[in-house]
Amino acid sequence: MAGFKTHLAGGIASGTGLSLIGYSVAGLSLMQTGAIFVVGSVAGLLPDLDSDTGKPLTFLFQLVSILVPSLLFTRVTQRFGNAPEFLICYFTLSYLFINYMICGVIKKVTVHRGILHSLPFALLCGGIGYLLFKSSGKDMALLAGSAVLAGCVIHLLLDEINSFELKLGFIPFPKRSRGTALKLVSGSIPATVFVYLLLGLVVAAIFVPGPFSRFA
Repeated sequence: MAGFKTHLAGGIASGTGLSLIGYSVAGLSLMQTGAIFVVGSVAGLLPDLDSDTGKPLTFLFQLVSILVPSLLFTRVTQRFGNAPEFLICYFTLSYLFINYMICGVIKKVTVHRGILHSLPFALLCGGIGYLLFKSSGKDMALLAGSAVLAGCVIHLLLDEINSFELKLGFIPFPKRSRGTALKLVSGSIPATVFVYLLLGLVVAAIFVPGPFSRFA
């Protein structure tokens, strides 16, 4: 499979492309353009959340523990206020919860090249990206979701490309890992069903008005 630096470069490429489109075509501000670049770059590593050890998992959770509380900051402060004591507790508890509890659960329930290396997971991440930025306008949300989706798909494509090795210097020969990235289901039925259920909820939150709109 492709290495950490290759996946990070793929994410940066997708983030750069979508951010330039947003700036030149959709008329996004420089700050919005920078946000698209960041989420697209990070998305290039998201399928490696199922990597129990090593740089990808540590790097991802360090970033996620900063990005997620920041993205939810406005909604949280609208409900609980922005007193210094609350902010200290909010960011500290968010960091500990994401880095230790969520990370620990993911390590236990996932296997490498499982359902997180799949097209439905990529679509799920893209949909969540859309919802997180929906309050910033439809163009921003669409570009953010597209950047996340593109970063995840590029990760999967790089893994599939690296599932071949050259024999005699020019003959591509498939490795055992071929087909384990660009897939629709995993070997675990419960994990597959769970991801599809989450994807269905996210799709409903995006397209179906009514009870799901409060999650958007």
